[in-house]
Amino acid sequence: MATYITGEVDPGELRWLARLRTSELPTGVHGDVGSTRGCEAFEGKDTFKCPSGQTRCKMYTSDRFIDDKVHCVSGSKAAVCMVMPGTAYETSASGPFMRDINSQTGDSDQELYWYMNSGHLRTEPWRLGLQGPYAMTFTSPNTQPSENLDTSFFSTLNIQGYVAASGRGSVSGTASGVPTGFETVVHWHNTKNQYWTKATNGAYTSPLMRPGTYSVKLYKNEYLVANDSVTVTAGQTVKKDIASKEPTPAVIWRIGEFDGQPFELRNGDKITRMHPSDVRMGSWGGTYTVGTSKASDFPMALWSKQSGTATVNFSLTQEQVKGHVLRIGTTLSFKGGRPSVKVNSWTGSDLGAPVNLSCAKHIENEANYTCRC
Repeated sequence: MATYITGEVDPGELRWLARLRTSELPTGVHGDVGSTRGCEAFEGKDTFKCPSGQTRCKMYTSDRFIDDKVHCVSGSKAAVCMVMPGTAYETSASGPFMRDINSQTGDSDQELYWYMNSGHLRTEPWRLGLQGPYAMTFTSPNTQPSENLDTSFFSTLNIQGYVAASGRGSVSGTASGVPTGFETVVHWHNTKNQYWTKATNGAYTSPLMRPGTYSVKLYKNEYLVANDSVTVTAGQTVKKDIASKEPTPAVIWRIGEFDGQPFELRNGDKITRMHPSDVRMGSWGGTYTVGTSKASDFPMALWSKQSGTATVNFSLTQEQVKGHVLRIGTTLSFKGGRPSVKVNSWTGSDLGAPVNLSCAKHIENEANYTCRC
């Protein structure tokens, strides 16, 4: 399948949605994280709490676009899967780390999704044109289809917006400077298309791309460390190296890694699959002592309703007191939330809330994608 659009959809949910029978396909994507059966809504209409104290939400079935190539719902007789092969995301929006709903399990309906363009925390304007190709497959249980589905037959069908392999080019080269142990992601984008890949031992080759000039981003995990640009020509492979420009400041102490992901911190391993109030979550807040505590002893976020204070104990020499800056990695703003810092008797000034992309109505500036309510 493929979907061709000529304008933005209202209310901003361009998706494939199959309503299937829960009785035949009771297991959703990532198990029961999106199952509302026997649970009651407690935050809006999409987040549910079960009698056990566990939480459920269709948002918890999501995966990053860069990883989400196949996802399935299943039962004892069959599995039904969405397959997003090759460059299926090239006209979606918001880059490799965007994620959205993959399934929701109700009493009667098992909903299977693929989001093409979504208004859920998108970071750039929607792209228009042909979305896909993508597929919904039916297989025997415990069988997952290959992510390398061949859709080249589209080139024989005169489908508006489809660009065959012969009309595309690619980019290859070396991505350097990302430390060992971190994922190296290269991302290309312009107003019409987006692509990405993961480098292996520093080497990368892009997917086949539509011709044009692209901005290039290099990430250490999900943390931006370099920008560049490249022009792609049909039938050619462009050589382009990119190197991290991340500064290396003198660090006295640091909790966790500055890589755009909080997964090594407390509850970071659970935050994409359950609500902060879930009984399986560890405590929020608490005390961290530099030199003896582990990264997993420090909460990945602070929530005003779940305990809003974390204390860090550390000592500095007289020489270390001067000329250093306390940096705090934050999430996007939600309801105006922002961190405040107190060191001994000193309280830092309010620097304002981070960017808020979840406004009920936002105004986009095409130059820098700012958002305000």
